[in-house]
Amino acid sequence: MTCLEAQSNIMTFIDRKLPDDKAEDFVNHMMHCKSCREELEIYYTLIVGMRKLDGGEELPKSFKTELDADLKRAIGRVRKVKRFKVSTFGVFFVAAIIGLIFYYGNILTRVYDHEQFLIKEAQGPSYFFDFFGENIDLCDTDFIEDAKKVPPPVEITNYERIHKYVLKHPRPVTEEQTTTEEEAHE
Repeated sequence: MTCLEAQSNIMTFIDRKLPDDKAEDFVNHMMHCKSCREELEIYYTLIVGMRKLDGGEELPKSFKTELDADLKRAIGRVRKVKRFKVSTFGVFFVAAIIGLIFYYGNILTRVYDHEQFLIKEAQGPSYFFDFFGENIDLCDTDFIEDAKKVPPPVEITNYERIHKYVLKHPRPVTEEQTTTEEEAHE
């Protein structure tokens, strides 16, 4: 901002009607340009002092501190507006990215489902249908359901197992055993 532009905006600043897009440049110019700052202090002291006197208010002890506070308030408002714009843009940008990710994921799911449908359609009733053709034997038995219908095995004790074994596998009797058994009976 040039000195001429800054000086033309002095009254709009004092009236607090300076637009936000010019306020930052105006305040920066007033902080760095000594001659424009002196002119702003003169106008500020005259205009604000006259308004306070007309309104019956008490005059401040230092117009300079009031002017500095107004300049800080103006720059603070501009920075707040900028932060709000940046944060709003950031929120919308993140929301748009998340929306695009979900949209892209939905498209990928549809493409995958369509590809799987085409593969299954091309395979026919079974995976090896192209190779075996009509000769393939399709089993209609549900082995899992059949396995559920089988009763659980009955618990057999060790004594019963030994008894079954002895009945199925009798020991051959030797001559010594028969003589000892006869002596035991007598």
